Amino acid sequence: MVVAIVEQPPPRAEHRADRRPGRATPDGVVPRQGRLTGHADLRTRPDFEQLLVALCTQATGDVHLDLAELDFIDVSGVITLLRAAGTLPGQSRLVLRNPPESMRRILDLLGPAVGAAGVTVD
Repeated sequence: MVVAIVEQPPPRAEHRADRRPGRATPDGVVPRQGRLTGHADLRTRPDFEQLLVALCTQATGDVHLDLAELDFIDVSGVITLLRAAGTLPGQSRLVLRNPPESMRRILDLLGPAVGAAGVTVD
């Protein structure tokens, strides 16, 4: 199965920090949020990359992705996430929530490249 990005409507965020999904930043930008489902591996990389780049290039602020329903991601999928984050405008970040443990290990191995690409783990 190809990974799917499902955009979620912003939740009510009365008690959230300024850069959380659904809450406008001081300059009025509301971060986008979505969730990834399925598999992200070498076989599905072209479609995965196309979806991520489309999401990131259309963003005007941070993009928050919930990965709780992501069944599998390999190194090529993580690198695709880093590349897509590079298409975000300005100081925008790609914020990953609920990454699988295997993905956390890959991110740890990549070290400073993760932060330099504009990716953070929430």
